[in-house]
Amino acid sequence: MQLDDPNPKPHVEKVRAEPASGQTALPGASLTVGILALLYAISLVDRSILALLAQPVSKALDLDDRQMALLLGVGFALFYATGGLILGHLIDTRNRRIVVTAGVVLWSLSTVLSGFASSFWMLLILRSGVALGEAVLTPAAISLIADLYPRHMRGLPVAMFTSVAAFMTIGSYAVGAFALDMAEVTSGYVGLEPWQLTFVYVGLPGLVLAFIFAVLGRVPPRSVAAQASIDEVSTRVVISYLWTRVGFFLPLLALTGLSSLCGLAIIAWLPALLTRELGISPSRIGYLMAGVGVPAGLIGNFFWQWLATRLQLANAPSGIVRVFWVPGLLTAPLYVVGLMIDSLYLQLGFVALGMFMSTCFSVATPMTIQLFGPPRMRARITSIYLLFIAVLGYGLAPLAAVELGALIAGEGQGLRQGLIFLTLLVWPVLLGASALVIRKAHHAELQ
Repeated sequence: MQLDDPNPKPHVEKVRAEPASGQTALPGASLTVGILALLYAISLVDRSILALLAQPVSKALDLDDRQMALLLGVGFALFYATGGLILGHLIDTRNRRIVVTAGVVLWSLSTVLSGFASSFWMLLILRSGVALGEAVLTPAAISLIADLYPRHMRGLPVAMFTSVAAFMTIGSYAVGAFALDMAEVTSGYVGLEPWQLTFVYVGLPGLVLAFIFAVLGRVPPRSVAAQASIDEVSTRVVISYLWTRVGFFLPLLALTGLSSLCGLAIIAWLPALLTRELGISPSRIGYLMAGVGVPAGLIGNFFWQWLATRLQLANAPSGIVRVFWVPGLLTAPLYVVGLMIDSLYLQLGFVALGMFMSTCFSVATPMTIQLFGPPRMRARITSIYLLFIAVLGYGLAPLAAVELGALIAGEGQGLRQGLIFLTLLVWPVLLGASALVIRKAHHAELQ
């Protein structure tokens, strides 16, 4: 099907034909995916470290909960979402090695410099830099994996990459706790507060990995199915393509964002809640959350990838999306039960079960994008997918919990109640979106 007839612009990267289903992965594919996965892990540490340091940073910079929610949410999400759309176009049309390397350097430097912020506004600018740099990584990874592997081999490398989010979304707290412990031991030697030095410690590894990716990462020529019918696809054509299939793509791209609306709010605020209510130190909370969350996320990621692949093989083309039924039904209730229980370990256990369910969305959605998204559109479709996560999860979620808590229990109160009410509001929408994706998948086209 002819998508557009533009005057194609020159590309830095060449285009090759889509590999046949019997071909194997390109040389260096596993190494590249491994580097991308390590970068993803570091990005999640740099992204979440502020949540672990919320109490000492708020005290040092004299910030209230609303300002901290803006730093955790909107200050990050706004640039992550808008930057991702722009950078997705560059990833689809320009040299991915240069774009990825520049993005990693930007977010890593912004993280290091966050340790020297002296005001809310300075920290907000630096958080925006972290967001803009990180917006490059996932669209580029999904695009590169599709070109490094033939269609029948993409499921496992996608699962390997997305598994990082499955366990590092919560595991990043353990890494941050370790960096904080190191900072507390060494801060006296460098004249910085522990929270300041923690930002430096977690930001530096990204600069090293940026160099490694630039030198060793395999960036192949672009893979395009039926090159004669797909040249450079303009953003207008991408929008037109998605609009004609909005009943399928809109709920699909929104699923992970809807799950993140409650999940990321809980993950962002639970350390502060446990510190306030139980007096637990931030580093201990980091280890506790990672101890239950990492196994749940990691097991869930590979389980849902395995199940989605089996369903796809058994019932193409719509089999893969049937995996969304169970997590759509159970994710929110598990989170609510965890928030309503008094026991610390039961709280963490039910939150971990909710994470196990929610990993389905983060692994099965990119797999579905690769199956149903045209090659020249994959990075931009992935960027729109990340926009939903940024706006709903990182942007709206932390602030919505604060505002709902204030509405229920008064200003500065009721944060836990706000998290419970937010999760209950998300539940029917998440289930409805899952049902709509499953229903509309029969009318979408495999790529």
